[in-house]
Amino acid sequence: MTSDIRSGRGGPQGAACADVTMVPVAVNQREAYLAFEKRMAEVYRDHGATQVTHYWHSGPPARQEDFHATGASPASASPGLAGVVGAGPGEAVVVTVTQWPSRAARDRGTAAATSDPRVLATLDEEPVFDGRRVIGETFEVVSRP
Repeated sequence: MTSDIRSGRGGPQGAACADVTMVPVAVNQREAYLAFEKRMAEVYRDHGATQVTHYWHSGPPARQEDFHATGASPASASPGLAGVVGAGPGEAVVVTVTQWPSRAARDRGTAAATSDPRVLATLDEEPVFDGRRVIGETFEVVSRP
């Protein structure tokens, strides 16, 4: 079966997918974090990722009601994304979306990236975020307008 990236068709191994990760980062580490992520994005693209996009939360915490239809009742104790990743005072939530042409390409690419010498060299660097606090999942693309 051939993969149709626009629609996500192609089955679990043929469908386009994305890794979505979130991590709290100290606001005063923003520039260092962005420099680190620029290097890591290059590694992942070298190993098959089609796009790597980082989103830095800015502004006050969102009102969860803003994401629901008028009259709809949001979860009563929704912690928002900052609560999900345990961001504290002085920390921002960073969301990264790494797109892959297929799950098989993702599996090969992440295996290669995590053993890439450029990634392994970061283990000797001063960390710009706490890697134990990264959370993430892989999602199959089901629709692209």
